[in-house]
Amino acid sequence: MSDYLSTTEKETSEMLKSIGVNSIDELFDDIPRDLKLKKLNLPQGKSQQETMEIMTALSKKNKVYDVILRGAGSYDHYIPSMVKNLASRSEFITAYTPYQAEMSQGILQAIFEYQSMICNLTGMDVSNASVYNGANAAAEAMLMSTDRTRKVFITFDNIRPDTLKVLNTYAHRRGITVCVLPSKEGVCDLKALKEHLDDTSAAVYIEQPNYFGLLEDAEKIGELAHEAKAKFVMGCNPIALAIVKSPAECGADIAVGDAQPLGLPMAFGGPYVGFMACTEKEMRKMPGRIVGETTDHDGNRAYVLTLQAREQHIRREKAFSNICSNQAYCALIASMYMAAMGPSGMEEVANACVSYAHYFADALASLGFALKYNGEFFHEFVTVSTIPAEKILKALDKEGILGGLKLSDNEILWCTTETLTKADIDRAVEVIRRVK
Repeated sequence: MSDYLSTTEKETSEMLKSIGVNSIDELFDDIPRDLKLKKLNLPQGKSQQETMEIMTALSKKNKVYDVILRGAGSYDHYIPSMVKNLASRSEFITAYTPYQAEMSQGILQAIFEYQSMICNLTGMDVSNASVYNGANAAAEAMLMSTDRTRKVFITFDNIRPDTLKVLNTYAHRRGITVCVLPSKEGVCDLKALKEHLDDTSAAVYIEQPNYFGLLEDAEKIGELAHEAKAKFVMGCNPIALAIVKSPAECGADIAVGDAQPLGLPMAFGGPYVGFMACTEKEMRKMPGRIVGETTDHDGNRAYVLTLQAREQHIRREKAFSNICSNQAYCALIASMYMAAMGPSGMEEVANACVSYAHYFADALASLGFALKYNGEFFHEFVTVSTIPAEKILKALDKEGILGGLKLSDNEILWCTTETLTKADIDRAVEVIRRVK
């Protein structure tokens, strides 16, 4: 551990002399004096028992909800005990990015299995394992799609707001225009899309289901994009992919999304992991790492990094992407979840989400709530009511129920998952019934 000990006074003096300053304080002269602490008053150290008591007291300030009816990008799904227990093993939780990659066969196999499952889920040819979250994945897909002549990235106002912000942030310094078209009845307006597609269009990005929970006519959108020689990018909910057409079936060139529903807790918004898959044609533009399977000189199965052409540590000056962390642990948890659930298990979860959502929507309709949009929806939907949204949400909160997301004074975006029961929904409906 000697490498981690503080430097000696002699070593500090030699370093200061070599860089031409007289003291440590002089290194920080640019910081105004009134912003510097003259003395750091640390509290008296606590014992382990005292620390636990303090942390327990702090935890009691959190509000734990019995029922969660909110999604909007972060979803409450049941995580099997097997996933939690396996993911807690030290050999998994301490693993990180392999820089001497082929020496880390366990990590490489975990990444390979994850990529294989994402390809099975999306129907695409290739997947990577290096994206921070779903919004980041969408922005990376935008960079993959654009070139010198096609710099307009088309999307709609019904995608997740945080994703749109990240797209604009990435586009700002790249000379890319993010064209946001208005939706119609909550879904993409095909007529408006057709009118805006031209030889400057790089790609069309949609979400399936979209921010309002509605299912898009993805195949038709893909056809329109390809007619204009633009790419088609789909942002997908991985649970929904168990029962709706895959991006490959819809003609997508790139499929992205957030893998949070795959065994990752809501956890105050992170850390999550974005998934990203594409056709073989687009493979060399994909950021991050791609792991392949091969054999060693003895003929045994082995794993190698097969492609990382856009990594900043390979050709930093020509890098398209700054991604350099493969979110291996979060991807591993997602792999464990998919392996534990299997295709039939994920299909059951998806069907439960849909069933509860439609049951809840019908129950709210009996109270006078109207669906804002009439299209088919997965597990989220928007209601309009004469009762103020804030009043409804406060009434639910008092009963230990986290209500939907307030979109406006009278609009709420609701969400249901398989963690609910019919009794949970009936209880929420009864609370709402009493709101005047």
